[in-house]
Amino acid sequence: MSGEPGAPARAGTPTLWLPSAVAAVVAFVWRVALIQFAPVAYSFDGYQRWAGRDHILVQDWLPVTQFLIWLTARLGGDIHAGRLVMSLVAAGAAGAGCWLTQALAAERVGPREATTAGWAFVVAASFGPWCSWGTVFYQESTFLLVLFGGLALALGRRPLLADLVIGLLGLVRYEGFPVVLMYLLWRRRPAALVSLWGMALWLALRGAGVQGYHASPVSFADWEGLADRFTLMGWFDDLYMFGYRVSNSGGGVWIGAAAIYAWLDRRSPLTLLIAAIGLSQLGITMVWLAGLEVSTSRMVVIPVVTASVLGSALAPLVARQRLLMYLLPVGLAVLLAIGLEDAQRRMRVETYRVRYEKAALRLMEECPGCVWWVLPRSGLGTRSRHDGCEVIQGISDLREGEDFYCAAWVDPDEAMEFYSQCGGTIRWDSDQRAYVSERHIPGGLPILPSQDPDPVLRTDIDGDDE
Repeated sequence: MSGEPGAPARAGTPTLWLPSAVAAVVAFVWRVALIQFAPVAYSFDGYQRWAGRDHILVQDWLPVTQFLIWLTARLGGDIHAGRLVMSLVAAGAAGAGCWLTQALAAERVGPREATTAGWAFVVAASFGPWCSWGTVFYQESTFLLVLFGGLALALGRRPLLADLVIGLLGLVRYEGFPVVLMYLLWRRRPAALVSLWGMALWLALRGAGVQGYHASPVSFADWEGLADRFTLMGWFDDLYMFGYRVSNSGGGVWIGAAAIYAWLDRRSPLTLLIAAIGLSQLGITMVWLAGLEVSTSRMVVIPVVTASVLGSALAPLVARQRLLMYLLPVGLAVLLAIGLEDAQRRMRVETYRVRYEKAALRLMEECPGCVWWVLPRSGLGTRSRHDGCEVIQGISDLREGEDFYCAAWVDPDEAMEFYSQCGGTIRWDSDQRAYVSERHIPGGLPILPSQDPDPVLRTDIDGDDE
């Protein structure tokens, strides 16, 4: 898989920048529209990241995405500004991916026809799961921006800068570690060893015992207790749902097109590299299914979007076929429609899931400046390990320990001290299926979850809609 950076020098032709610019602009504008459509942030890793916005290291996660969140908060940005920043990252990834796609296609068909691949990637940039998850605090867009940007720099005859950027993958996602090693095999230059800098830095930090901030006592370790939880039949069920999500979002078309192009262009080192990266991410996702014990639409983002680089590069070859050239725009239009609808549906579902915590925030806003004692819904999220307090601090600018205390998180021996600082209680009433607010009785005792007369109820926030 050897490759020489800058080999397709003709890929720098200025005409290739137009589709790339359009891809970036369309990706950003559409994601901003989605934020207006569904202005509530969602999902528990994202809640934890926003709650830890004063820190660069959170949980055991790699720091690049969290750095962007931290920087936004340091500059005075609120949660809405944070989501706009994540949308900008996704837009940058779309532009870099479009340029990379055209550079790849230009190796076979030349720069003029390669723009057809670029316009096809504009559709890929509207892939539904990427659009929805690219507006909240997750690493997929950061990973794609660094990956596509690094490869584009390598093809643009900037090898040292490309090596440094690819090295950043070692600080974005653990799944980036094998990608850096594959990149080294592709480069086959001793100088490219500098791309190991991110992995080396992180391993050094971990070796020094550096730990991330935990905004809640909830464990985020997907692998904890895996030996006791894993069953082969359960994994097959999750695998089936993963395949369903890929198919339902239109991702199967991109993967199929990528497989065809990879076969046709199998002598190209760049094609083999991108195909290997896509397969590695797909394989890692299969392992991730076992750890998380559930299939989510977020899992399909990186494998499908990586495949869409190869799939889009097939477009110029299809356009050369008399019988297929007229079907190409129709097929792309259908994929675009599927992507636009899928993103909206996903965001409607995610907004609906936190409707109760949104109502709790409205109750809390009725008393500006008050400190609240919160007894949350429980049994939420992955393997029922999350609760409503995580949602409240993850969809607002409120801080646990300052604006409210979560009864489920405090040490019972300290409960009276914290409770005495609160002016009222926000309590999940399982009979009414609603949060209710209560003023505190002077001298009263704190209500702890184990003392709550109304049992906490598992609700339909569990699982997935699809």
